[in-house]
Amino acid sequence: MKTTFTYDHYYDYEELTNCLKQLCETYPDLMKMESICESEEGKQVWAVTIAKGDDTKKPAFYMDGNHHAGEVTGSMECMHFIDTIVTNNAEASVAKLLAKNTIYVIPKISPDGSDTYLHTSEKLRSVNRMYPLKNLDDGLHAADIDHNGIQAMMRVKTPYGAWKKKPGSDFLMTKRMPDDTEGEFYNIYPEGVVQNYDGLHITIGTEKWGLDFNRNYPFGWFTEYRQPGAGKYPLSNPENKAVADFVIAHPNIVTALTMHTSGGVLCYPPGTMPSDKADQEDMRMYKEIGLMATEEMKYPVVNIFDNFLADNVNYSSGAFDDWCYHTQGIPTYTVELWNLSERAGCPNQWPVKRDKSDAEKEEEYAKEMAWIQQNCPDKILPWTAVEHPQLGEVEIGGVDFKFTFQNCPNNFLLQEMEKTTAFALRHANVLPELKIEKVETEKLGDGLYQVKAVVANRGYLPTYVCNEAKHVQVDKKLTVSLTGAEIVSSSKPVESLSGFFNVKTGFRYYGIQTDNYDPCVKAMTWVVKAEEGTDVTVCMESEKCGTVSETVKLN
Repeated sequence: MKTTFTYDHYYDYEELTNCLKQLCETYPDLMKMESICESEEGKQVWAVTIAKGDDTKKPAFYMDGNHHAGEVTGSMECMHFIDTIVTNNAEASVAKLLAKNTIYVIPKISPDGSDTYLHTSEKLRSVNRMYPLKNLDDGLHAADIDHNGIQAMMRVKTPYGAWKKKPGSDFLMTKRMPDDTEGEFYNIYPEGVVQNYDGLHITIGTEKWGLDFNRNYPFGWFTEYRQPGAGKYPLSNPENKAVADFVIAHPNIVTALTMHTSGGVLCYPPGTMPSDKADQEDMRMYKEIGLMATEEMKYPVVNIFDNFLADNVNYSSGAFDDWCYHTQGIPTYTVELWNLSERAGCPNQWPVKRDKSDAEKEEEYAKEMAWIQQNCPDKILPWTAVEHPQLGEVEIGGVDFKFTFQNCPNNFLLQEMEKTTAFALRHANVLPELKIEKVETEKLGDGLYQVKAVVANRGYLPTYVCNEAKHVQVDKKLTVSLTGAEIVSSSKPVESLSGFFNVKTGFRYYGIQTDNYDPCVKAMTWVVKAEEGTDVTVCMESEKCGTVSETVKLN
């Protein structure tokens, strides 16, 4: 699909803001933007609404980016997704999507942190605010020693080093063998300065900007001792609170994608317990929707706790995806965009192999370096001698981590955007779709009429969305009502409708069979008192699934 803008570089806050404003001006009846929070630097956290008509009257799909400031590929995907939808709003598939659904996008949750990442050599997790320390502690702190705008690696020659140059290469390094006693040896550190260096030992200092927005949500939150970066209390960061308030204020949000890097994988909750302890129908739902991601993006879909976390005891938590699913009943995927290892031809990365040998890791690193050399050679930084203010002569080099390992090189950005948007558009089509299939009236005599409405959900997801929503009692009931006449009696209310996800069917020994299931189509009847020719309206609605109605005459 065509786009209004080009995707060959990363947009900072100003450029992204200008692009959003241009689209709003071009498509004023379709798109609007609002600030949900102002950052400490005076930047706005923009939330975009794309809808035909009243956005609250349709089920909604949500996307966000830049919970982590350095994961700028995520904010670019949000921009590309917005651009694709509004620029192609008259194209048949997009028009059909917008006729049914609303789209909400928050492209840059951390505009301050993102700009710091893009405009300086700094690397950071979420935002450039001091946390938890007010002053730097002793030890090595990352810095651009050679003033080339990149914080790379620093190799320090020492007889006590664990590394040596790989035979035949001055650039690649290999681990020192137990019997290596002759030659040049090195230790390798982040490029930086050492606070209060004692002349003997280099220790790694605490990160100065340690806040992690994706540990600050009020589900599975732990204090700093257990979960570094979690903040003083849940939603203590104004950006996190603004995002949570936005989600809560839009109860029509059905499902969500939160964009991150890297790894080339989609992760789904739960992240605080094994998936076999979770609702198995919900887990099937995550896998089935995830198959579309694998088709479009070639990325696997894995459970967070089982396959993504490095530590299942002191696991990372307080994340947006778990909060959405376990407290709001919104199935959410964390999308880890970009996988350098996969591009470089390394073996399948998922599920993670925790016991790789040093030899395996070295082989993969060599492949990654070779890929970078071939596809973006300007990101390779040859080892170069530099006079360090504390350590004397060191060598600085390696690779520009930001736009190789963590994010796409510019020339691969569009590829990543197009395939991710292709999945997101398909994902946005899984929402419940309310439909009044027919309304029939029958005259009973003496001013009495029977009205029968057949109501349905043509969507994939049920109207309650997922079983977890019912478990935590946040599922939104349907109401099917009739107005315009005096109601004498009515049948049992219709409060929910299955989606075709709920159809119990499959391959059997004797072929394919569909079994009993709670239906996607139900009927409701009323007996009303009114004059012939009176207009009556049947309305089906819920906060989650929107509103549909049909008016007929009594005859």
